[in-house]
Amino acid sequence: MKMISILLNPYFLNIIFLISLAIVINNNKNLQSKSKVFVFFATLNWIVLSGLRHISIGSDTRAYYHSFNRTLWTSWGELINNFTEIIIFGSEELGKDPGYYLFVKITQLLTHNYQVFLVIIAFIFTVPLGIWIYRNSKNSLISFLIYSVLFYSFFSITGIRQTIATSIVVLIGYKYIRERRLLAFILLSFIGFTIHKSALVFFPFYFLANKKVTKKYLIGMFAVFPLLMYFRIPLALLLQNLSGYEYGIYEGAGTVNFTILLLLVAIVGLWKSKTILTNNPQATHFFNALIISVLATPLTWVNPSAMRVVQYYSIFLMLLVPEIINSFKKDERPMVYFVVIGLLVLLLLRSNPQYMFFWQGSDLG
Repeated sequence: MKMISILLNPYFLNIIFLISLAIVINNNKNLQSKSKVFVFFATLNWIVLSGLRHISIGSDTRAYYHSFNRTLWTSWGELINNFTEIIIFGSEELGKDPGYYLFVKITQLLTHNYQVFLVIIAFIFTVPLGIWIYRNSKNSLISFLIYSVLFYSFFSITGIRQTIATSIVVLIGYKYIRERRLLAFILLSFIGFTIHKSALVFFPFYFLANKKVTKKYLIGMFAVFPLLMYFRIPLALLLQNLSGYEYGIYEGAGTVNFTILLLLVAIVGLWKSKTILTNNPQATHFFNALIISVLATPLTWVNPSAMRVVQYYSIFLMLLVPEIINSFKKDERPMVYFVVIGLLVLLLLRSNPQYMFFWQGSDLG
């Protein structure tokens, strides 16, 4: 019964759907723009899962529901005044992230229904995600599978403020990093900052993305990792002071699986870096994002909530892993595909996340 329950879990069915969809599309010789068709349906699939979830799905979905209702009865004048006081004058008494509440108020011009609001959030994040994958990934299936196992819990069912901020500064902003359009990126970073202060964490990537990647550079950066693990607590306290968010210190905290997976990708990426960068010079960005992710991961061993900071960069795994797979010889790739997909499925089965649609439980409250 337990195995049947796992196999019928919407998250697992999502994996089956994505793989089946890719097989059907790839075997259709008459279909044009196969990647575009796959990304469209994969994006739509995640909009449904994210937007139609029950209020009990996601650690803070219910808290955002109550915040949504409070904003409904807050005047425009008060919200605009709070925005001015917090952003321009630096007031800490009126809270933080005032741009989010203005955004909520704008959506409430369209609907007062929280479920519809969740669908709007799903569109705001998942559509840019699909476009980002379509434009930058060598393999859309692998990218969406990685998202479905490693990142959905951070962006599709929790942390609405950071989800919006990530969509703005990473998924949309990356285009301006590639095109070296600093003013446009500054504007997006400011908008993201008003919605979730942590968005500023991604701003340095504009200047770091094109750092030339060599094996000596990669080895040197990864060699710093043990040192950062040793000093992780003072570093976490420094980040807490800079970010303005209370992450706290937790004894015994540790994101073991994620750290191992990140280091594994780093090792294989280092091994295949020359081929990857020859095939696609843009992968320089993906490697630099990986390096920052690895160097920031020790913070998650102080408090797993710091993972929200790491995710601004580790999301580039969705682009780097397909590059790694593509760096293998053609006759080796099927086995690499099998190993990667098998590992992702095992991780999902091991976590066995719970899911309900909004109609499967009690009313919102």
